[in-house]
Amino acid sequence: MGKDHPISQPKLGQRLYDIRMERGYTQLELREKSHVSVRTIQRIESGAVTPRTVTIKILLEALGEDLEAWYSTRSSHQDRLSLVRIKNLLLFKADESALREAMAPAWMAGIVYLLMVLLEEGLAAFSEYLNDDYWLFGSLIIIKLLAAVSFFLFTRGLLSLSLLFENYVLKIACYLSMLFVPAMYLSEVIIISLTQRMDGLVDTFRAISVIPLGAISIILGIGLRRLQDGMGRLAKVAGNLELVFGISYLSLVFSFVGFLLLIPLLVVEVVLLAKADDLVRNEQI
Repeated sequence: MGKDHPISQPKLGQRLYDIRMERGYTQLELREKSHVSVRTIQRIESGAVTPRTVTIKILLEALGEDLEAWYSTRSSHQDRLSLVRIKNLLLFKADESALREAMAPAWMAGIVYLLMVLLEEGLAAFSEYLNDDYWLFGSLIIIKLLAAVSFFLFTRGLLSLSLLFENYVLKIACYLSMLFVPAMYLSEVIIISLTQRMDGLVDTFRAISVIPLGAISIILGIGLRRLQDGMGRLAKVAGNLELVFGISYLSLVFSFVGFLLLIPLLVVEVVLLAKADDLVRNEQI
């Protein structure tokens, strides 16, 4: 590509990746339409190489994108790319390489989420001493925000597994979890920020959240059990724990059982994602 080209790497590769994902093409499908090798496409999108203008033109024509419009900086184009990034985050029409890449961040985020749960419960145990201590309330808000983000990334790994193994039940459960649980944490952050208290509205909100959380966990448990053929007994164990967790929350009376199962459940699911990451690295899935 000429030196006077308005877009350089790695932005060029990212823009090409965004357009491809927006069109819903995998790298293999783009190769078939453009006759540019998958390896070349991968290297361009990763920013490893700076391609010739003719190569970019061929790829854009295959994607149905106008060359001049692609290089423009119109706000509508930026809005469109923002939507593409949201779709990428939610793994809409993601190719297999994107699904595999989600595994390592997912189990690491699971560890962070596990730590946030432990820290949150530790602070909650001393809630009666938090009356006017803004530093501790600030710590609780940070913990809940980190919990929301880490849970989203953690569940995104399970979503990747559901898409790799075409597990529709697990896919639905993951999307529900990715929307509901972070929203729950963010709502609690807003309540605590406004009231500077941990009891009252927060407790009421948590009590109301138990039932939908239990229902989602049951669906998630069924989906995880269906992963047994691809991921072995560990997936079945995770599924069984999710089922017991969900049923106990739905019963309300035995919700304490679900609370006791939360930590071992998270540990098993983190190990499951770490195993999936290892299988991906060894190209076994």
